[in-house]
Amino acid sequence: MYEYEFVKVNTKSSNRHYYDVVGNYAKSGWRLHQVVNNQQAIEGSCVELIFEREIDLN
Repeated sequence: MYEYEFVKVNTKSSNRHYYDVVGNYAKSGWRLHQVVNNQQAIEGSCVELIFEREIDLN
């Protein structure tokens, strides 16, 4: 089973922030699952990152 975390990232200001978010989640055991463009992203300002990690049920 997996759990998911959804994070909105402003891409208009800097790509560096985007990379930092992905790196920080990866260090915590999360895997980048998908990048979603939402309505604001059409204007080039925001994407939603979806992270997943496996849940240990034991």
